Amino acid sequence: MVISDAQLAGWLTAWWLPFVRISAAMMAAPLFSHRAVLPQVRLGIALVVAALLAPWQPTIPDFNPLSLQGVLMTANEILIGVLMGFILQLVFEAVLFAGQFIATGMGLGFATLVDPQQGISVAVVGQFLMMMALLLFLAMNGHLAYIQMVADSFALWPIGSAWVSPDTLQLGIAWVGQMLRGALGIALPAVIALLVVQIAMGVMSRSAPSLNLFAVGFPVTLMVGLIVLERTLPALLPQVERLFLGALDAMRQLLESGNRVL
Repeated sequence: MVISDAQLAGWLTAWWLPFVRISAAMMAAPLFSHRAVLPQVRLGIALVVAALLAPWQPTIPDFNPLSLQGVLMTANEILIGVLMGFILQLVFEAVLFAGQFIATGMGLGFATLVDPQQGISVAVVGQFLMMMALLLFLAMNGHLAYIQMVADSFALWPIGSAWVSPDTLQLGIAWVGQMLRGALGIALPAVIALLVVQIAMGVMSRSAPSLNLFAVGFPVTLMVGLIVLERTLPALLPQVERLFLGALDAMRQLLESGNRVL
């Protein structure tokens, strides 16, 4: 069996750009980009998904991967995959941000842990909510829905059909506002309850100046914060589900925005 240069070039043309988009989407998305997941595993998943999707791929125009056009097309596919992963990552950033709000109100802002996902120190309450959101994401088969969206991206935005435009980038940036609103919705009940406790402590300090608020206020605030966190924890599921469905909708809008022909 003799394999010619033309056959190798054809295989590279058919496989390279889908593999680049899928691997970029895997590298930027939560769970798949976790530090516990080896890079070889991520690339292996991307290669398997690209191989499974290859028979359903539309015809990709011939190009030289080492030419200027090939480099630009590769960068375009990387950007598409990164934007998809970035939108999904913002869902978990909203949960983490809400945990930071709650931890600050409880007086646990100084209690931090190293987040293995990002390698930075975050509040322990935020890390707890982040782990709960990740478990809910897996329970909802969110990882499978994300892989399905990556597969659908080749039908919504075929390889080599359009450049990433400023409007496409604007859609990704606009999702940051949705993330902030989601974080506020998760943290608002606990923040309001803790604010009431802080106001009560302030009234007590005015009526009884000799009262040691450091000895009384901190335990009360911490206890109330833990109680409110326990009571509002069941509401995390609909919040995460709403944010995840919104992220999938934002990805679809982003992929449908590719309207500039190469």
